[in-house]
Amino acid sequence: MQRVLEMYEFGKRAVKMEPFGNGHINKTYLVLTDNDEKFILQRINTNVFKKPKEVMRNIELVTNYIREVVAKAAKDPSRAALEIIPTVNNKTYAHFDDMYWRCYRFVQGAKSYEIIENPEMFYEVGKAVGVFQRQLQDFPIDKLYITIPNFHNTGARFRRFKQVVNDDVKRRGIEVFNEIKFVYNREEGVSKIVNMLEAGEIPTRVTHNDTKLNNIMIDEITHKAICVVDLDTVMPGSVLYDFGDAIRVGASTAQEDETDLSKVHLDLNLFKNFSKGFLEKCHQILVDKEIENLVESARIITLECGMRFLTDYLEGDIYFSINHPDHNLERARTQFKLVEEIEYNYDDMQDIIKIIMKDLRK
Repeated sequence: MQRVLEMYEFGKRAVKMEPFGNGHINKTYLVLTDNDEKFILQRINTNVFKKPKEVMRNIELVTNYIREVVAKAAKDPSRAALEIIPTVNNKTYAHFDDMYWRCYRFVQGAKSYEIIENPEMFYEVGKAVGVFQRQLQDFPIDKLYITIPNFHNTGARFRRFKQVVNDDVKRRGIEVFNEIKFVYNREEGVSKIVNMLEAGEIPTRVTHNDTKLNNIMIDEITHKAICVVDLDTVMPGSVLYDFGDAIRVGASTAQEDETDLSKVHLDLNLFKNFSKGFLEKCHQILVDKEIENLVESARIITLECGMRFLTDYLEGDIYFSINHPDHNLERARTQFKLVEEIEYNYDDMQDIIKIIMKDLRK
């Protein structure tokens, strides 16, 4: 680890390093120096991100662009986006012993949350995701690499899920028959977002693709959202991916791996607050088809995530980090319960979007 730290200017001044955050994929550490500077050091999971150089290039392009947009608006760009700390060789990543590392400046005076503490917080999160879309509306999207093909291609995810079920390499299929059937019963419509993109009915945009709550930094004093972080999956995609994933995590009354499914509900008030913040900041750049399918995106992306957890469980837990043998199965069951909640509240959610849009268009 010391060899990795020495690849950065601050490395020789590091006095403390400890694990940080609750991410499923990368290994993350908080580094403290002798002059109280803080940095986030991460080992990139190359089993997941097989093109780490392209991942870092995407992050570099997007964060630099956001800072330029903010600066042109005569605002302070210092906390508008992640700041990559270059290595002593002026690279955005460090390569050592077949591992890739990257470093960011710690965002001072801010934190992320695992669960919404009040509706106003989720309103701020909605604004942050909306601002992210608005800031990047004119970004030259052809410059971005597709680092994980078909990442939110739910149809492709479904086809692979069926193959994994058929192979059943860990002989776990029989014990999760009900969960498998739950997914199979919802095959119709899983490709709707991808189909609209391919047909040109909705535009391809720069999308974060992983807008869960803990990827939004919140100011500890003002409680206002500062910026979106964890940009590993920034790629061309649909704004519906970002909206759906944010609702999947933030509008749920329970954490992603809650084992007591009676605690898992969709909070309509939280849904309303996020949608209001999001649409206030970016409704003017959205096309009607995007707005009409916001609720459907929450259902599709939640189903997709549950399907991914269940796929990983059936394959032997090779993608997501787990804390115990049934962790991915528990995550899948939580997502499926939330899918049922979205389906039950579907019409009410659509009405909420319509009312918000009516008010914004006055």
